[in-house]
Amino acid sequence: MKNVPLLFVIFSFLLINTGNAQYPVNWANYSVMNPGNDVTRNIAYNRNTDHVLVATRKYGVDVIILNAANGDSLGKMNTTGISGGTYPINMVDVADDGTIYVSNLTAPQYSPGSKLKIYRYADENAAPELVFEDALDGGRYGDSFAAVGVGNEKYLYVSGMGNQQMAVLKDDGSSALIKMPLITLPMPGAARHGISPVAPGGKIWINGADVGFPPPQLINNDGTVIAVVPDSLASPGGTSSIMQLVLGNYHLITVSNSWSISIRSVRFFEDELGTVTFDYFGGDSDSLPLLYNGNTFINNVNATTDLDYDTKRHSIITVFGYNSVASLSLDSLLKASTPREGDLTISVDGNNDFFPTDQVGSSNGRDMYLTWSEGKVFLGITGKTLIDQTETNQLFVAFDLDPGTSNGSFLPPLKASGVKTLPFNADVVYLVEPWTEADFLIGSIYKWNGSAWTKTDFDGNMASQGALAYAAEGDRKLLEVAAIKNEPGLGENFTRVSMMAYIAEKNESGNVLCAFPDKNSLGNGVNFHFYFSVDSLGRGLFPTNTDQVKIKSTVSSIDNTLSSQKLASYLLYQNYPNPFNPQTAINYEISRTGQVLLQIYDITGRLVQTLVNEQKSAGRHQITFNGEKLSSGVYFYKLFIDNKSVSIKKMMLMK
Repeated sequence: MKNVPLLFVIFSFLLINTGNAQYPVNWANYSVMNPGNDVTRNIAYNRNTDHVLVATRKYGVDVIILNAANGDSLGKMNTTGISGGTYPINMVDVADDGTIYVSNLTAPQYSPGSKLKIYRYADENAAPELVFEDALDGGRYGDSFAAVGVGNEKYLYVSGMGNQQMAVLKDDGSSALIKMPLITLPMPGAARHGISPVAPGGKIWINGADVGFPPPQLINNDGTVIAVVPDSLASPGGTSSIMQLVLGNYHLITVSNSWSISIRSVRFFEDELGTVTFDYFGGDSDSLPLLYNGNTFINNVNATTDLDYDTKRHSIITVFGYNSVASLSLDSLLKASTPREGDLTISVDGNNDFFPTDQVGSSNGRDMYLTWSEGKVFLGITGKTLIDQTETNQLFVAFDLDPGTSNGSFLPPLKASGVKTLPFNADVVYLVEPWTEADFLIGSIYKWNGSAWTKTDFDGNMASQGALAYAAEGDRKLLEVAAIKNEPGLGENFTRVSMMAYIAEKNESGNVLCAFPDKNSLGNGVNFHFYFSVDSLGRGLFPTNTDQVKIKSTVSSIDNTLSSQKLASYLLYQNYPNPFNPQTAINYEISRTGQVLLQIYDITGRLVQTLVNEQKSAGRHQITFNGEKLSSGVYFYKLFIDNKSVSIKKMMLMK
């Protein structure tokens, strides 16, 4: 039912298990359920607050707020003045920019003359604002509902039982929604309980448990059918809700069957001509924990279910009419690496261990990427030559496995490379030696024994210590280091970690050529102050909280000053619309006149197009990118100022 942001998630490992419990239950909440009446039909995950919003009439006219981490109730939203219709509140959804919408249910067969009413909230603490009231064509509306978009380009979709029409409403920020032409559906009730827009004003996935059991399908915004999901791959016997997810290279449709309390995902593929095909992707969920109070099956005659994606935990939030609101992990089906900050959520692309992943900084012509994996942390660096004929450059990756303690050493294991101090008391330091040519790298692992550094040599073929690799494709240079959570590598007994990396010249009086985090100083005689920090590690090396991978500083005043200067010098905005087809606008802002280079890359790192390469004056600038001749997929746009890479963002072309 929900539109799921397509940009946030790129994946590293695929694990398929054909047994039960493919969607392990994180938590289940039964407090808003009523075994005698289908009072709770809709949920929405608000990634701006990390809350689950539940539309329910269990206690009256309410939108209950749940903690997405554990399902605990946090209170209610303000519903003062909301009234009218068969049920005053039946649906809730959250647009991409955090705007919240609720709708009533208008069923003329039960409440003749009633009108569809939609209320808008600026946030969870705001009062509701009535922005739409209309009988439309007199049909039933409010059984399904979806919101998508940002700013003045938000679209709302709503339909209902037995209705062959779907209403489309545009929110341009004014006091009333704009009524767009109705979409005629392939058959009545085809979107009764499932709407998942691909993009604002674009294609739409729909589903509905209604007469004839309309199948899950993809339609154009004029109602024409593009593709139908085979029942044999979804849930035979009819399904109701639908959620489309684009997770890296995995395009998934997830549906629910309210009669068997099950969930299933189907993988789909779309070629350059727009042809969509489908394939099996795992079995049904383990349904038992989703039953009412964990042990009682209550058949849901209305087939009311809903699904939304929790971007913070890589989980599905569900509601099954009479039974439960629950959070289900997707890790067993599709393993995700760990998010960074903001919208750069999860790493690698599923084809290889390294590129592209989450960029965490640019320093002196080199970019660094981090990928958190099962028992490993991958660090990748691209850019200027790292393995050179003169054999002068070394890469160091330092780890503090017990942050905040006096264990370890703030002095690097080698006096060479122009580094005076590390930003923490390091316990382990990886050194990668320069080499004239290599598929695998060689180097040393230094460990602090309490009084001195001990050294163990390694080469990239020793998988027990970590896979280290180097590759070159023309001007594109890639270097990857994997540090493993085992005794030959990092060690095993740690639950927190701090880390940093730098490349420096080999001789003792040499210069630091680049450092990550990129706020650190370069040159000779450097004292490092900035580092990456993860406060809590769970299974393997996955941080337990997706917001916990942060940049910290030993000198907070320096941190704040540098952050302010960096933000003041440039801003690269997220493209809009995103996903797009075929055009999108890219905005950037610079604080002074400079040489601007803006380039588009595909998912392999190949340069696709140069959009800007000229002197630009201070201020905000906009350029339009046309992907008409490109295939659907993830692309990157990268901003350079005065020949220095300053920012990179992802975007999705979906045809």
